[in-house]
Amino acid sequence: MSSLDLLIYLLIGFVASMLGSMSGLGGGFLAIRLLTIVYGDVKMIVGSVKFMVFVNSLGSTVRYSRRIKIPLDIYMFVVVPMLISSYIGAYLVAILPVSVISLVLGSVLIALSLLMIVKPPGEVKQSRGLTSTRGKYVLSALSGFTSGLLAGITGLGGGVVNVPVFVYLLRLSPHDAVSLSMACILPSSLSSTVRHYIDNIIDWYIAIPLGIGAVIGG
Repeated sequence: MSSLDLLIYLLIGFVASMLGSMSGLGGGFLAIRLLTIVYGDVKMIVGSVKFMVFVNSLGSTVRYSRRIKIPLDIYMFVVVPMLISSYIGAYLVAILPVSVISLVLGSVLIALSLLMIVKPPGEVKQSRGLTSTRGKYVLSALSGFTSGLLAGITGLGGGVVNVPVFVYLLRLSPHDAVSLSMACILPSSLSSTVRHYIDNIIDWYIAIPLGIGAVIGG
């Protein structure tokens, strides 16, 4: 790996994690797109970026927890199914064709972009949320399972599903939604990273510089 490659991976980790921490998405949405331009191996990219997402979520969660109180009731209902489905999704990366992984990844990114363009989070009123406690927890669990599965397959953090659900349906404030999302990403990204390590689809020459950039950017 040349010095230029090292610098590129550090910068990608820095920029992606900075924006990922601010949005609660984890940074994978940007890192994967940039790495496909300079690297090319989709499966190795997914595994390497997942390690970056784990590092980013760890640092962000520690910082957020000092200033924002994470709603633990919602957190538990999101993170438990997310842990399971993210591990399953990470396993699927090793057996699914690259074309399928690329299709899922592209579809998720397009859907996220359209949602943010049509209805930005800043326009959501926070005064009206779900009145049913059971409905809130069921929705949280469904969000966790779906986000974990997509995150495991695509290498994203899971915030691509969770943040819109937290803001638009659970009516959390943007600050609470972002901090909760990053806290949920932490254990699920660790679960996926372990699976990718077992399947040997992490390029550490990329993952470590990305992680170093994530420490600073996050």
